[in-house]
Amino acid sequence: MFKAVLKLLFPSRKGINKPNYFYYEEDKNTEEEIEQKTFEKKQITRAIKPLRLASVEEMHQQDFYDFLFGQSPATIQHDELSLYVAEKVEAVLRKPNTIIDAMPILPASLSKVIDQLSDNNFDTEELLYLIQLEPSIAAKVIELANSSFYNRTNKEVTDLKAAFMLLGSNGLIEGVINGFVSKLTPQSQIYFKQYGNKIWQHSLDTGVIAKALIKASPYKTDAAQGYLIGLICNLGDMIIYQLLMEAFSFVHPDSQPNSYAFKELMQKKSKSLAYHIAKHWQFPQSILDALALQVKLTKSSMLSVVFEKRPMACFVYEANIISELMLMFEHKDKTEEEINEAVAILLYSDEAKQYVERLLEDRINN
Repeated sequence: MFKAVLKLLFPSRKGINKPNYFYYEEDKNTEEEIEQKTFEKKQITRAIKPLRLASVEEMHQQDFYDFLFGQSPATIQHDELSLYVAEKVEAVLRKPNTIIDAMPILPASLSKVIDQLSDNNFDTEELLYLIQLEPSIAAKVIELANSSFYNRTNKEVTDLKAAFMLLGSNGLIEGVINGFVSKLTPQSQIYFKQYGNKIWQHSLDTGVIAKALIKASPYKTDAAQGYLIGLICNLGDMIIYQLLMEAFSFVHPDSQPNSYAFKELMQKKSKSLAYHIAKHWQFPQSILDALALQVKLTKSSMLSVVFEKRPMACFVYEANIISELMLMFEHKDKTEEEINEAVAILLYSDEAKQYVERLLEDRINN
């Protein structure tokens, strides 16, 4: 997606080197090696700078990125690739159009959906016509209609009108949004299967959970909008990941990505980048405000105050955490006890806590 931009910014780099898509596979460590390197890393860190205790939220985020990309090499040095990508993302945040202009244009169908999110009387026929003009999005809507979540009859859906009859207006909205945002996911044929796919699944889950939490609250009319915010709040992770993949061709083949620095970059910049992208696309102010709060909400202790004025943003924040916890639980990276401990600290609303309780019960019983 960004190769033309990268070549323009770095004309001296030929882009002839093949990416090392197997870096993380090649860098697998045994448990003993990881433990030893972690100890060495702590010693180096203490010798260079004062000890800084990570917050519970930061430790949770580090755990999740370890789940996505594997354990980090025990080093605090930033290699050429990590610094390169960090510099590009910093440039994006200073002048967002640098990268955003290289991204797909927001289709008319999605603009229409966003405009109508709070209007239950939108023109379905007009919306279906607009979706037909975007074949990839239309295909995603039909795919959603054939999913086990919506299609309980096993009767194949092949056209948009039948899809709408099955999905309803909110399902149609979800299909359109998924169809567009999925085009922004990293598409490396080999590497994406293991790592990029987890990012996309996390984004989908966050949207679904945000919708469920809001539906269970007094603010249920905002559920469709909450789904959209939940889906795109991790868009920054996708873009940074894509930048990393494409940057491989602009560095020396011997240069390896420092995954610790990469994850640190995502942790610091992802939510800001998502906000800038949504602002460029001229999303409604209510959506921009909720995305801006994802940047500012760094402590779960802030939720009790923020919930009074911005409940939807808080539900999205909690949905993001729940998605991370449940993905780790499903892949046996977290135990039920660890999930419950995290829930007690990281979540605030009754809706969020009850959602996790039900989810754990269902998944343990099944």
